Amino acid sequence: MCSPYGRMVGGISRWTGHVLDYYSKNETDINLKHYYSNGKGAYQNTNLIIRLYIGIMSYIPFLLGLISELKKNKYDAVHFTSSASISLIRDILSLKIAKNKCVKTVIHFRFGRIPQIYQKQNWEKKLLNMAIKLSDKVIVIDQQSYRTLLQFGHKNIEILANPLSPIVNEIIQQNSEISKLSNKLVFAGHVITTKGVFELVKVCKEIDNVKLVIVGYSNQETKNMLIKLAGVNHNSWLDFAGELSIEDTIKEMLSAGIFVLPTYTEGFPNVIIESMACGCPIVTTKVGAIPEMLDIDNGEQYGICIEPRSVEKLKDSIIRMLEDRVFAISCGENAKKRVNELYSMPIIWSKMESIWKSLVN
Repeated sequence: MCSPYGRMVGGISRWTGHVLDYYSKNETDINLKHYYSNGKGAYQNTNLIIRLYIGIMSYIPFLLGLISELKKNKYDAVHFTSSASISLIRDILSLKIAKNKCVKTVIHFRFGRIPQIYQKQNWEKKLLNMAIKLSDKVIVIDQQSYRTLLQFGHKNIEILANPLSPIVNEIIQQNSEISKLSNKLVFAGHVITTKGVFELVKVCKEIDNVKLVIVGYSNQETKNMLIKLAGVNHNSWLDFAGELSIEDTIKEMLSAGIFVLPTYTEGFPNVIIESMACGCPIVTTKVGAIPEMLDIDNGEQYGICIEPRSVEKLKDSIIRMLEDRVFAISCGENAKKRVNELYSMPIIWSKMESIWKSLVN
């Protein structure tokens, strides 16, 4: 498995950690080895030129290490994770290296922009097509991406949801004494414009008697802008918790009256899975796999989904959750049941294992 982990930032690294942790603690006839060169990660709001430099400089040791790894060991398959964009160049080179060594390949697209990429018809689509054609199996994380690739003639496509890590349920069980505060709102993620944090702060400023806790990395410039937007009394209702451990993040979710993620774009966000497991009433947006996760086609049984960037709808949805606590609590309880039935790690691991074995067979 070639996927970022450890010091690398972001949802892919977190997913990798969940998979490796489960593998280390459970018996399986799969012999899984993790490989990734020790590159330096970059936050999404890092300057583009810096991100490009960090990315390109990490390609060389990664590719050289991959060549060495495939020379030393006999592998049946290599599973690559991909965040698209310029990283597709590395993905294509990696897939070619594996193909030259006669090793089967899986590329796991860990983003939800595939429909938008195919609409734009740009360089990213060309690179995406090249990566797909070089792969024996392609994994996507949402139904829209799956349907888009099938529509454009690709046949080696599988859909695989993100799992709920057993660690999350362990933390929840260990902190059963934590009670929800009906007026506490929690956001978790990168504190950047495209996560909808400015709309969220603006809305909360206009609602009486709420406390907003923002969990996640924020550079000082963004933080200052949000504080300015929040106004002179921001200390009474706005709390920047910063980056927290998984345990502390789950504790914040357990005490949240509402979990809010008004993001513009997503894949299959871990924070939605985790907030569902914590029984949070959820207000979020109709992007990526979120509508599938909350089953919005069948109504608002598991949470409220709105269009991104809609300040008015965001405010109305939060007020509804605050004022109708019977509805809010019902959403949270339903979401908790749904995530454990559909997205538990044993279920997702079994599906992933089947994909790997299908290549060997």
